[in-house]
Amino acid sequence: MMKSIIICEGSTDAILLQYFLRTVYGWTDTKERLPLSNKFKTFRKLVKEERILCIGGSGGVSQIKDRFEYIMELNSLAADNEEYDKVVILTDRDEEVTEKDFCAELQHIMTERHIQTQQEIKNNEWVSCVMENGQKKEITVDLLLLVIPFEETGAMETFLLDAIAMEEPYDAKLIREGNRFVDSVDKEKRYLTKRRYITKAKFDVYFSIRTAAEQFVERQNILKNIPWEKYTAIQESFKKFADL
Repeated sequence: MMKSIIICEGSTDAILLQYFLRTVYGWTDTKERLPLSNKFKTFRKLVKEERILCIGGSGGVSQIKDRFEYIMELNSLAADNEEYDKVVILTDRDEEVTEKDFCAELQHIMTERHIQTQQEIKNNEWVSCVMENGQKKEITVDLLLLVIPFEETGAMETFLLDAIAMEEPYDAKLIREGNRFVDSVDKEKRYLTKRRYITKAKFDVYFSIRTAAEQFVERQNILKNIPWEKYTAIQESFKKFADL
């Protein structure tokens, strides 16, 4: 049984990714809690045919590399056929760490753990790696780094709000007013210091109004009804999730 894992930044990313993968690629959420869940802020296990796909929100870009190293450690201790065959790292270009530095840090982790590859780690390219599992047998692990430019139009949150606005005129007005509020409220940029924070704040403001009483089922219904299959036209890189 092939096992894959997507390591992303935060809880919102992990939740929206789950709905995207379920809708577009036919994965099913098991709602199963694994021991590994304790290492991630948000963690879901999906299944499809004879395959397993885990999604872990690491709690911020600074935590992604630690979670990647942890998964590689698990692989080095795993019995046959228990390792993660494919590892995807999904992060945002809107950060202080450059793509080059991020790749270098991943390569350093791999070198320290005696993980070999003949390829250079690059954005949006599968890299085939070789390492030993817990039984000292050679295994192959495919690594994919996706550094996505989540500009305003490309963020999953923005896509979701746009889809809702197209269906519901009243909600469209709520979204416009909420967006204007977020754009103007933090004039000194003390808190909304990055474009990604602004995008997430707009998303959170809408849902705070629409489901103010923590109506979990209603939030689920909203997310399930989004036409996620149209998102691949915006994020071409997400088509690589078909490989999982």
